[in-house]
Amino acid sequence: MKHVICYSGGHSSALTAIEAKRLYGKENIVLLNHNINPRYEDEDIKRFKKEVADYLGIEITFANINGIEDEKEIPSQFDVCEEAGTFVNPNGRQILCTNRLKTQPFYDYLKTINKDEICVYYGFDSTELQRVDRRKGILKLEGIMTDFPLAIWGEDLVEGYNNFKLNELFKTFKKTNKTTEIKDLSEFVSLQKDFIQDAIKYNLIEITEFKKNKKRTIFSTEEIGIKPPLGYKVWKHANCIGCLKAGQQHWYCVYVHDYETFERAKLSEERIGHSFGNQGYLKDMEPKFKKMFEIGIPANEHIPNGVFWKSARFYLKQSTQDLFPCECFV
Repeated sequence: MKHVICYSGGHSSALTAIEAKRLYGKENIVLLNHNINPRYEDEDIKRFKKEVADYLGIEITFANINGIEDEKEIPSQFDVCEEAGTFVNPNGRQILCTNRLKTQPFYDYLKTINKDEICVYYGFDSTELQRVDRRKGILKLEGIMTDFPLAIWGEDLVEGYNNFKLNELFKTFKKTNKTTEIKDLSEFVSLQKDFIQDAIKYNLIEITEFKKNKKRTIFSTEEIGIKPPLGYKVWKHANCIGCLKAGQQHWYCVYVHDYETFERAKLSEERIGHSFGNQGYLKDMEPKFKKMFEIGIPANEHIPNGVFWKSARFYLKQSTQDLFPCECFV
């Protein structure tokens, strides 16, 4: 069995790789990374993923767009969209760059190995069970096993996942049995055991799939002397700087911390003739971002979105130019 880690360069994927290596050894571990042009991937992300790979004693396997080896020649998220003339994949209506730079190279890599003998690992955690379920379902259609150490390794996490799955099944049951008198999940479980067993049998729910003998052993790479990427001080994820899937808070951070990328994104919208999100064109947001910066709105993705915009709207209404809204953002 080959254990293929979706190794993004982020902290969660690093922890996933460490857990898999500790449980299975390094011989059959693959650190699969889709390299990003260094102009749009934080330099410290590249430092981090190399240090973790060195600690594991495993070379990174790169699955890059069109097999490009030189990272400086890898097209940016803007380049691939401009080449296609659109920001979205016409098939799934998802942002196109993810498919071109990551998804398609991933499936191209899978064609080179026996899918029956691999398990693919993701760094989703216990707060992302919807993403866990979606990814499991997608790869199951391809006949590929998946695992999620940060979401389901350990008895408490398994119990949380099982409860999530049962709740999902209960919702489905209520929709298809609108006349039922079953009121809550506990009553559903006690009265519908045969239904649940059939759901397990037909892969509608898999509450018995994950064994409880898998345990979390590490929660930060600092435990092994490796500092997480410095970019996490501003950004929530190890995505491209200028992520086309992100909202206005992210783009305000780009405006403040990397104006060149902000300008590049505006140019891309102009060339394609459409904004990449439903939030409108960046050129129309720029005056607001300029004022936010001038009055001291913190440019940080870790501020909860609701708090960020509630506070930003309040301070944008003020006439005083030297306000610094630090307390409001705590």
